[in-house]
Amino acid sequence: MITVYFFCAAMSLAAEAFVSQIAAAEPWPENATLYQPLKEDQILLSDSASSLAVQTFLRMCGLPVQVSCRSNAEYMSPSGKVPFIHVGNQVVSELGPIVQFTKAKVYEDVSQCCQALSQRLGTQPYFFNKQPTELDALVFGHLFTILTTQLTNDELAEKVKSYTNLLSFCHRIEQTYFKEHDRESQSGSSRHSKGSLP
Repeated sequence: MITVYFFCAAMSLAAEAFVSQIAAAEPWPENATLYQPLKEDQILLSDSASSLAVQTFLRMCGLPVQVSCRSNAEYMSPSGKVPFIHVGNQVVSELGPIVQFTKAKVYEDVSQCCQALSQRLGTQPYFFNKQPTELDALVFGHLFTILTTQLTNDELAEKVKSYTNLLSFCHRIEQTYFKEHDRESQSGSSRHSKGSLP
């Protein structure tokens, strides 16, 4: 799964400052907490497995979470079931709803990032007008990957496609910097799984 902050990569200070300005309005908080019963005295095998599954899923998504073992965890939970997470002003219990909540948060963050990128790009060919920079390369790399990688569903790609200037930006870079190279290369190997942009 694509991490919530897919634009966090090594880059120059200028590009890093720009990307931090366009970060989602409500990013995943550093103090997100996963609550579960006390490990030694109270936790059931099934609750322990569910808690570990939630922790694993959040780590796979690159989302930090603190684990808090409480003697009254099941009474703190909105459904009476554990584990549950407290993220910002949201409280969500059990693995299925936590996974759905996390996916919704990722899609929301991607949408907000795309909106900020689209607004910054405007009608310019590149983010800093006529000449491409490493920020253009960074954004292209992530957007192109989202657009061309076969996933279980196309929701992320559809979000990107809804911003026509970002789609044009990706087409422009692909045509300018990769089409000639692709014609010269007769190896038949592809650098992505779906092929060129639609």
